[in-house]
Amino acid sequence: MEIFDVPGLTLRHELKAGDLGRLIEFSGIYGHSNFDYPIAFEGYVAETFAEFVINPKPLNRLWMVEDEQGLVGTIGVVDRGDTAQLRWFSVRPDWRENNLGKFLFGAAMEYIQENDFQKAWLSTFSESEIAIAFYKRRGFRIMVETDVEIGGKNYHEIVMEKSFLT
Repeated sequence: MEIFDVPGLTLRHELKAGDLGRLIEFSGIYGHSNFDYPIAFEGYVAETFAEFVINPKPLNRLWMVEDEQGLVGTIGVVDRGDTAQLRWFSVRPDWRENNLGKFLFGAAMEYIQENDFQKAWLSTFSESEIAIAFYKRRGFRIMVETDVEIGGKNYHEIVMEKSFLT
């Protein structure tokens, strides 16, 4: 059961007018400042959000945490049948030391298990060393590694997975 009680922050799951732009901006700003991702990264993120909104699935879910300045943290679950894809996991730098990321990731994983997905997967880039270690500590294993090009720059994409089958 998801319980969120942090003074000054609100959690919501429903999209409102303008949210897609803010979510893309949030991903772009921190993708660029943390990893120097090019502007084309925002285009990639926009495609993933477009799929989420245009072709909604019954168990799609989004967590958005906000303060008076705007978005503080996000994560999403995309329904892929018996598999859940984790997407858009990001926490604003000034909130990274407050366990907000652990809460968001934990809430998403709890949701995945409550809805009987057989496995969860996510993709990240090798530059995200802290995130990769975070995922490994939570039982994710590297399944695939590929080189991808975004906006004329090459990146090493890592796909990680966790099975819930016993």
